[in-house]
Amino acid sequence: MNPLKILSPHQFITLMLLVGISSMAGAHLAYAQQPWREAVQGSWKERPTAKNLPPFCGTNPKYKNHTLFTGPNYGGDMGYANHLCGALTSIPICRTYFGRERIECLNYFTEGYTYWISHAKNPNFALLPYLHTGLGGLYFEMGKKPDAISQFLLAIKKNPKYLKAYKGLIDAFIDLKQYDNAQLYLNKAMTIKPHKAFKRRQVKLNKLKSA
Repeated sequence: MNPLKILSPHQFITLMLLVGISSMAGAHLAYAQQPWREAVQGSWKERPTAKNLPPFCGTNPKYKNHTLFTGPNYGGDMGYANHLCGALTSIPICRTYFGRERIECLNYFTEGYTYWISHAKNPNFALLPYLHTGLGGLYFEMGKKPDAISQFLLAIKKNPKYLKAYKGLIDAFIDLKQYDNAQLYLNKAMTIKPHKAFKRRQVKLNKLKSA
């Protein structure tokens, strides 16, 4: 007899959750058996996550021979991409750790963003909004909310229509209970595009403001 056939729906869901938790724990233990600095050693191009990197990393066959990053606002500044590409394959490993180790690891790989930002010579470099937003996201994850807000604002200054930066900025203001600031940028984002992601944030903000 199949033992799953005698489980109630509630028991079945509980079992699946436990299996999922067990799998995640196993994945974590695979890295946690060694310090994070050892876990991130080796060629980033050989990691399984490399195939899912942004097209400028050149590891995704889907984007082979692409000409996406050409033009006056790309140019020589694209030469620093490797620093970020390596970081982007390491950051998922950082997230398998907890507490101080996780924050140390994430903080270490902010360099992938900061190096490229600091070396970009063209103030109109087209990837700066993306880079500032990615760095802001890491700061937010590490609990550095004011630093995250600064990066999101820099991204918006470079590209006032960069919606991903608005999402991070609104979330940071909500987290800090700065609801007026969150509403201000939510209104601006909705003017650009009334995306469902912003509508969900408006519902959340309304509940928080009325609590």
